[in-house]
Amino acid sequence: MSEDCLFLNVYVPKVLNPYKKLSVMVWIHGGGLSMGHAHEYDGGRIATQGDVIVVTINYRLGIFGFFALDHPAAKGNYGVWDQKLALQWTHDNIAAFGGDPGSVTIFGESAGGWSVNVQAMIPSNKGLFQRAISQSGAFDFGRTFTLKPKMLRKYAEDYANKTGCSLDDLYKFTHCLREVSVDELIDMTNPMKTNPVDRIPLETTSSGVVDGELFTDNPFRLLSDKTSDVAKFFKSIDFMGGTTSNEGSLLYMIAPPSFLEHFGFNMTEGIPSKVACVGIIAPFVELYLNNNPALKTQLCDFYTVDGSVAEQGLRVSELFGDLLITYPVVRMLEYHSSLGGETWQYRFSKTSPSPIGGPPPSWFKGSGHADELIFMFSSNPFTSPDASLSEDEKELSKHMINYWTSFAKSRNPNEGGEPVKWKQFTLKDRDYVNLDVPISADTFMASDSVQFWTELYQNYEFEASGGLNEHDEL
Repeated sequence: MSEDCLFLNVYVPKVLNPYKKLSVMVWIHGGGLSMGHAHEYDGGRIATQGDVIVVTINYRLGIFGFFALDHPAAKGNYGVWDQKLALQWTHDNIAAFGGDPGSVTIFGESAGGWSVNVQAMIPSNKGLFQRAISQSGAFDFGRTFTLKPKMLRKYAEDYANKTGCSLDDLYKFTHCLREVSVDELIDMTNPMKTNPVDRIPLETTSSGVVDGELFTDNPFRLLSDKTSDVAKFFKSIDFMGGTTSNEGSLLYMIAPPSFLEHFGFNMTEGIPSKVACVGIIAPFVELYLNNNPALKTQLCDFYTVDGSVAEQGLRVSELFGDLLITYPVVRMLEYHSSLGGETWQYRFSKTSPSPIGGPPPSWFKGSGHADELIFMFSSNPFTSPDASLSEDEKELSKHMINYWTSFAKSRNPNEGGEPVKWKQFTLKDRDYVNLDVPISADTFMASDSVQFWTELYQNYEFEASGGLNEHDEL
């Protein structure tokens, strides 16, 4: 990792018509805002099949891209600024590659999906893109601009203790950090090395912050005011979002050995209910939901089962996915639709022939986090180089790319003549397309979980300062 990373790649079809400007798709890679690189994603398949231009971009990551102090010495959001600059460059230069600067779609997965949401809420981006596709990424609790000044101060104190840089003068402190080696900075901010053994790694130092420039307030608060510039811009963007069928595969990939040893269980067999309640739900509520004991009880009751440790493992994975990805994505779709925007939802349910992190435990069911990437990019960081698609999977890949590129070119994923009609998402019908073999259309995705979280939000109010607070009794 390095700050010297601000490059981008441009993929064009083999044959260009000099009299026809092509629609453009700008890919923002994922990796938890702490890892990843544009060159890991080969956009050639999408460009060639969809007759579009694909641009893959880099941005600063980790402490280099998201260090903030709630002080002019370090305002934060540097990685977001990098993305914005890449979008401006694309707008200014893509015509030279045969692209149409007036027909640009941004799309990204995981932290890249989060980034898509962020960019779609920056009114000064008007004209830089017209459509957005968020894959398995939204404003989850950990990166929802909820870092309070005291949390930022805590991180700074931790960095000061590890580097010897003094906090007496914050300008000198940031200058001192710049003298620390890249490897040392990365090592000291690695959550796997700093996380307590009794909880799954949930805390992140890589987050967007209210900086008074890109964001004058928490985006959720700005969205709730339909007259705000943020809400108006978000509405103007045609928006597609979705998830895999079980985003909770992240759980068994990030659980460190010390966590397994502390609770005395083997991930291959399943996950005990105690781990769900004590090791995941409790720290999550402490970090992001004001340590509300009633919420701990509600979440624990909903996500534990009277069954085998394998059955509980599957339920815990669903909990993890719902918390961090699935419901946050649904919320963004709800926001966009409620504003009157053109909204589309999908669910990717086909298991990957090369899942991220290798073969999952036998108890895990569904399509895991990032499983869709092999169906879009001929090479990506989560796919084994020797992985290949079956004939059915190749057909799914073709349909998926057609949906994506049709949306990018015409605002409608159905324009490519796909066999299954994809209806728009509305708050009433909640239509979505299920990307599997075969493809199907349905309504009310993950209805039980979504209903649970919807009712929770009716009883608690999301606060920009850092979580959920109970409504005051009238």
